[in-house]
Amino acid sequence: MMHPRSLKLLRHLSADRKGAAAVEFALLIFPLSLIIFAIIEVSVMFFAASSLDASVQKISRMIRTGEAVSANMTLTDFKAKICADMTLTFSCSDSLLIRVDVISNLSAVTSVTPIDSTGNLKVTETFATGKASDYMLVQAFLPWSSVVNYFTYSSAKLADGRYLLGATVLFRNEPS
Repeated sequence: MMHPRSLKLLRHLSADRKGAAAVEFALLIFPLSLIIFAIIEVSVMFFAASSLDASVQKISRMIRTGEAVSANMTLTDFKAKICADMTLTFSCSDSLLIRVDVISNLSAVTSVTPIDSTGNLKVTETFATGKASDYMLVQAFLPWSSVVNYFTYSSAKLADGRYLLGATVLFRNEPS
């Protein structure tokens, strides 16, 4: 049986509402911060992917118009121009992988599968500017490290934990 003083103290504590807001805040801050950081992560990743896509489209035009051939552009130059054009680069020049191929049979165009069965990035870089009226396929792959690493259980990752952003452009070189 409880002592009458203990019973009175227990009733007094259960009626006291002074710290209710602090307790409610403590219970809700973790899920709220998780949602906010998820929004930030997805937004930054989407922005980087959009920036990569726009940059690949823009710089690929140099191949299409013949400017890359006249400037004797190399794969390194092409990658540097793409990275310089991107708004968020985040080690772009170190990790960007590019394939620029001449397409001889348009009905048999296939995209490279950049990730092998073990989750490793396997892209053999190529850079061919082609001739006038050639069909060209430009593919860019950028491994992306999470800004906020809350989402470690996602299955859309490389073996090392990074995500892979990609951009592809298919076009025909302008006639000379």
